Amino acid sequence: MGVGLSDVLASNILVRWLRGDPGRYELLTRMIGARLGDRMVSVGSGDPGLVAAIARVTGLSGRAVACAAAPDETQRLEAAAEAIGVLVEVVETPLATLPFEDADFDLALVDAASAPFAALLPELRRILRPGGRVVLVVRLKVPGAPSPAEVHAATSTRFRGARILFERDGVAIVEALKGQSAPD
Repeated sequence: MGVGLSDVLASNILVRWLRGDPGRYELLTRMIGARLGDRMVSVGSGDPGLVAAIARVTGLSGRAVACAAAPDETQRLEAAAEAIGVLVEVVETPLATLPFEDADFDLALVDAASAPFAALLPELRRILRPGGRVVLVVRLKVPGAPSPAEVHAATSTRFRGARILFERDGVAIVEALKGQSAPD
């Protein structure tokens, strides 16, 4: 008796569930485009596993910082990083003013469903180096989540080249670049 396709799929799903689905963030990390050595800051802890997955990509030669607005967010972020064995510096801070120097980061990752993304854009622009990127992840299935078009419109007022990179499986990614001069 041979093994049917449904048996293979069922065992694969079971294995992925038992192991915590290590490939869950593979496509998103590729779409976000983080690189080894990047200095990344994350704001909004709606998906701590994604923050940890990006920290894995930036590696030991980079820097991964996650901003948490409350102690429960800190715990979720630290647990996700520990679960996959990566270093994430978690900073508990009010999101209105981020405690970083100008041009400290290459990449800013924002969970648009759990962070006040429109209000954060000037602060993110300040802490990104010239040519740095802001990537906003829109989890479409979260109640009250903004639409990708809304995130794109708000982002394009502060950053150049804002575009919707990806929209699939209940997630959209909006990316934009920090130009050399401040917008009006």
